[in-house]
Amino acid sequence: MQTYTRSNTSTYARHIASKVAADLKRLQRIYGIGSPSNLDIDNNQEEIALLLDHGYLGEVTYGFKRNEQWLVALKYKAVGSQLVGGDDPGGIGREGDILGAYFTSFLTYSQIWFNLSQEARRTFKLQLPFQRVEGSEPSIANGYWVDDRSYSSGELGVKRSMIKRY
Repeated sequence: MQTYTRSNTSTYARHIASKVAADLKRLQRIYGIGSPSNLDIDNNQEEIALLLDHGYLGEVTYGFKRNEQWLVALKYKAVGSQLVGGDDPGGIGREGDILGAYFTSFLTYSQIWFNLSQEARRTFKLQLPFQRVEGSEPSIANGYWVDDRSYSSGELGVKRSMIKRY
């Protein structure tokens, strides 16, 4: 039986977060509007690494939104040890017109997160590079989610989905 320490999961979480950051850099290059900014990418990379490391990530979606709808987005769902293997980041092409849209994200937490006390959640959130506000998940404008990649390291993993157009 193999056991893992906190330093191992931290390393695994950072490895996965770096792949997510590479995807965000690709969005930045494709759409060339300066968004997400390098600082946005760094902050989102740190956030996802911390959440994965502690088992608190449910799903997080990054993308361009207009009129409360995702136009172009990538969704990462924490799947833990259910995932075998892992892909390289990438495979992202220009999927839609983002005129008038802005880059944003939407996050949900795992059941482990909700099992924490309110004080423990508040204390953890203070470690994060930015503070999220409550909101509703946007719908998809003219498309649907397609699972296309998985990123894993050690016993941690995420399944990536992207929006495909009808």
